[in-house]
Amino acid sequence: MSKVAILVCSNAGLDYLDYPKDIRILRSVIHFGTDESYDDFVQMDAKTFYERIQKDPNDIPRTSYVSPGTMINYFEELEKEGYDEALVITISSKLSGLYEAVKRIASEVKIKVTAFDSLTLAYAEAYMALEAHRLAKEGKSVAEILPYLEKIRDNDKIFFAVDTLLYLVKNGRLSKLSGTLGTMLQLKPLLQIADDGKVESIEKIRTTHKAHQRVLEKYIEETQGLNVLTYISHAHADEYVAWFKTEIKKAFPEREVVVAYLTPVVGAHTGPKGIGIGYIKL
Repeated sequence: MSKVAILVCSNAGLDYLDYPKDIRILRSVIHFGTDESYDDFVQMDAKTFYERIQKDPNDIPRTSYVSPGTMINYFEELEKEGYDEALVITISSKLSGLYEAVKRIASEVKIKVTAFDSLTLAYAEAYMALEAHRLAKEGKSVAEILPYLEKIRDNDKIFFAVDTLLYLVKNGRLSKLSGTLGTMLQLKPLLQIADDGKVESIEKIRTTHKAHQRVLEKYIEETQGLNVLTYISHAHADEYVAWFKTEIKKAFPEREVVVAYLTPVVGAHTGPKGIGIGYIKL
């Protein structure tokens, strides 16, 4: 039986959940200016990060994925610990170069490494890692785990709204939104992660409350009569979370809602107060 290690990038926000500590987290880095860099969560957690960018909205952070050298160290350590295979679940390849980087590094290490493109981020990616870990503990190989992850990926959807498009625009992560920068930054559109893993705008909306209403309406429309796992991913937006949880309970009293933070390397693109409602068809 193959011994399988599960790794996931910190974009999943696993640090803010109760998770098995033998899941390795590849930590992205948050950069401010030219001389400040912090490892995600370890050196800067979500609360600290969102408080900082709220105080100075012009101090736009950048992010980078974990260095090749750090990844190689992880894989070499896993080999020493007796693992035969490593499965790395990454943020959408349309939002980061990590997936391709893992594939390149796989040829440089002895342990067999498989990269899986989640085509998403945040809680849905975390859920994939948790399920992969559960299946690995049951003795399944990477080849046997991948179809489960593909099923989750094919049945996941998230709609979200941000208080400002500044961060998405500045970091080049937004597609399908036309208009001048000034006009764009006044919008509070309904956004989604499309099937191809890109962030796109699907409706142009003028106020935060109306954007939240449309996020809720889309979630209700699409999940009516379905068995789904529901989650809220948010950028230090507790008051918005409370409203969404109340409204979801009104529509679906029996549904449980998982609430998870957007970690800083994701929040660097959503900005403070971003919030998403997602579901995974079970």
